[in-house]
Amino acid sequence: MGEWMKYILYRHVEDAIRDRKFLKMIGSYIVERIQGHEERSVENHFMDLIDEREPSTAHLLGSSRCWLSPKCGSEAVLSIGSGIDWMENPRFAGVISVMPHGCMPGGIVAAMSEKFTALYQKPWINVTYDGIMETNNLTRVNNFAEILRFCSKAEGAEHSVDRERTKVRVPPSTNVA
Repeated sequence: MGEWMKYILYRHVEDAIRDRKFLKMIGSYIVERIQGHEERSVENHFMDLIDEREPSTAHLLGSSRCWLSPKCGSEAVLSIGSGIDWMENPRFAGVISVMPHGCMPGGIVAAMSEKFTALYQKPWINVTYDGIMETNNLTRVNNFAEILRFCSKAEGAEHSVDRERTKVRVPPSTNVA
């Protein structure tokens, strides 16, 4: 949810600059700074539980820029940016993208994910969730885990296995149907 709020403020400042609405720009900038300060103060209380910082909005938009315009106004640009960021990170073995059933931004991400799998040579699966426990999703996630185990064993035959690499990370989903 935090990345979506940051994106809205980021776009708000960007639009204010473009439209030359200086009061809107200053107000948005102040809100952005306050929100960042509040987020950091909460993060500091839970630093022992957080293994890494959330990337900035500018970083996520930079990661997804080749695939979607940062100005598209869709949550898909953030999900793609997060997923690509994790695909490029050697600590992560793949991506599981979770989206609400029938969500358009999630559908955009799902449609593009095959390209990312081919490009980065790492698995990316998409699962939908509508609040009801589905055996199909459980099976798909189990298959995903088996692929990761198989790949790590094959990698281990060539050189030592990096246990940290087999950690599965789920991109934060802020999709709203």
